[in-house]
Amino acid sequence: MESNAFREDFHFLYTALLRHPLMLADTWKKKRFMELYQLKAEEVCTYDSLIDAATELTVFFQDGHTNIEVPYSIQDFCIPLRLEWEEDGECLVLKERYCEMPVGAHITDVDGIAVEDLISLMSKRIPHENRYLVKSRMVGYPYQNYHLFSKMNLKYLFGEKDGYDISFWVNGEKRVKRCCLEKYDGFLDFADDKDFIAYEIEDSQIILHLNACIWNEKYKKTLETLARVCQERKIKTFILDLSRNMGGNSAVIDEFISYTDVENFRRYEMIEYSSGEPKQISSRREVIRNERKPVCFPPDIYCKVSCHTFSSARTFAVTLKDNGIARVIGTKTGGRPNSYGMPRKLQMPASKLRFRVSTSYFMRPDAGRDDAMTLELDDMEG
Repeated sequence: MESNAFREDFHFLYTALLRHPLMLADTWKKKRFMELYQLKAEEVCTYDSLIDAATELTVFFQDGHTNIEVPYSIQDFCIPLRLEWEEDGECLVLKERYCEMPVGAHITDVDGIAVEDLISLMSKRIPHENRYLVKSRMVGYPYQNYHLFSKMNLKYLFGEKDGYDISFWVNGEKRVKRCCLEKYDGFLDFADDKDFIAYEIEDSQIILHLNACIWNEKYKKTLETLARVCQERKIKTFILDLSRNMGGNSAVIDEFISYTDVENFRRYEMIEYSSGEPKQISSRREVIRNERKPVCFPPDIYCKVSCHTFSSARTFAVTLKDNGIARVIGTKTGGRPNSYGMPRKLQMPASKLRFRVSTSYFMRPDAGRDDAMTLELDDMEG
């Protein structure tokens, strides 16, 4: 591709982003965005420079749904570390053995840059609403432009090298290992829809693991079964686990609430901007009558969340909390309670780079908490 084609793709992205709700609602930020585009357009001449400039444009919106998508292929390289975040901490932990490094080993730094600083650096590459979403995406998303240990991001952070020195903390001892790039083997991927739901019963407690918001017969049948089990076994506590749920269909929320004993509830407010003008689709002031099922869950309901809880899953957890249906436990959510969403999916003409642009803005039921950066947790003992 010639440099003009990359510039044309960048302009195509810019034009699409001008329809983002933020551009239609805030003239000052629109002016800043246009200045950023003019500045970055001069730098676009190669594929890599297009990625870098496009990233800066999308990060501007602080919107996890407006983003560039560069999926891995089997031709790409990375350091294949299978990682998770230590609960409620900044420590990266191995969840699978890597060479001689055991499961549970902590990564403390990469080429001398501490993990905490890497989160800040990656926040400039990953469109996000808070630092918790950055944490989720830098280790869990199967996109090269998000994954901390992709060749693309390692080159961005440290320059192109044969290997990178990673410090591990193992049994109270620091070990430094030279880690080299390997062909990507598919170890990162989105959850399989076939396994999106499961549950377990422990004494007088049920835990429902919902790893994607999928509203189908399996979901509806599972809720019906669990309500019956709660009644038959006199279950006292119900835990809805959304800690691995990145979103999906918000219809799952009303279905779940119908198995609770509340008489009424309020939904999110949705303002849609696709036409170029704000259009109110739903109001958080509207009181919805709960179509309760004959058999319900126990009143003692908890909702477990984490940095991976995003999009419709975040909406689910916030709706339960704001309506007093469930107490929230776990760690802070990657999704900000008030945020953009309902993205359009587009593709740049020449490079074929995929990207998304939000069309709507969503506001939580409780207007008194509009400024929250993440969903507030409750005390499990409270």
